Parts: sequence; structure tokens; C-alpha cells
Amino acid sequence: MSDDILPNDIPNDEDGADGEEMTPKALAAFEQYYALGPGRSLRKLAAEAGVAQRQLERWSSRYDWPRLARERHTEEVEAARSAARKEAATLARRRLRNAQLMQEAALTIFSLAKLTDMEPDEARKALPDARFLLVEGMKAERLELGEATETTATVAPPKPIGEMSDEELHAYVALLEEQA
Repeated sequence: MSDDILPNDIPNDEDGADGEEMTPKALAAFEQYYALGPGRSLRKLAAEAGVAQRQLERWSSRYDWPRLARERHTEEVEAARSAARKEAATLARRRLRNAQLMQEAALTIFSLAKLTDMEPDEARKALPDARFLLVEGMKAERLELGEATETTATVAPPKPIGEMSDEELHAYVALLEEQA
């Protein structure tokens, strides 16, 4: 037979019904078909695989290759999304732990510092690092938890900006600059 097609590869009226397993050759052809990516077609596969396009059409129809390709693609996308979610959760836990370690380091510095025994210059040198670790650790923790890291006051203009005179606009800009 041409194209090395076995007799059981040729469909009859009863083949291809619900969940029938593909023959090894049809499965190999499907794998090549799927590997062609979004621009896949039976014509391209026939040219690449050296299998008659009519045979590929029978297999594709019999086993519903387009549906199988969509299902596999959906599974791959979901698996990639799931892996990305797991990785993001792992990184978030690591960032949160690092923020907590920064705070713990600051608290350790504060607890070990015997301010009354230190020279003023020595205390001034030691405590800014501890303060920095504490403040930045707290900000990083709040950021990771989705909480506000800064508070800002908003100053609404007294009237729509397009209706302000130059003097009013300059006064409003000056007020905003004071807030910054």
C-alpha cells in the first residue's frame, strides 16, 4: 500500500467513535501536526511528513485533531499558568520573609545597643542602619501584603483647573508643591 498505511488505519463506518485510540501512525502524525503550532494545516503536515494529505484528512476527521489540538493547547496554557502562580507565590513568600528578616535585624540591633553605655557618635553611627532596616522592612512587608506603603494627602483644586485664573493656578501649584 502507498504511504505505508496499514489496513486498520483506513476508517470504516464504525471507527472513530467516542474515545477510540489512535493508531501509532495516526498518533505520530498528530504529534507532528500539533508541533506545527498555531499555523498548522494538513497540507503543511503532508509536505513535511511525506504522508498523503487524504490519509491525514481521514485521521484528522476520524480522531478530531482540531479538537485534540485545542484541548492540548488549553492544558499546556493552564499548566504554564499554574506553574507561574506557584512560582509567584513562592517568590512572594520569600520577599515577605526577607522583609521580616530586615525588621528582625533592626530589632536585634536596637535590643543589643546599650545606648547609655555608648558614646554619642557611636550611637549615631549604629542606629541609622537599624532604623533603615526597620522602616524598609516594614514597607516591603506592607507592599507584599498589598497594604499602603505611603500615605499622601490629596488636595483637590477649588474649582476646575480650566476655569482658574493664572493667579489661582499658580497658587494651586504652590500648594501642591508644599505637599510634596
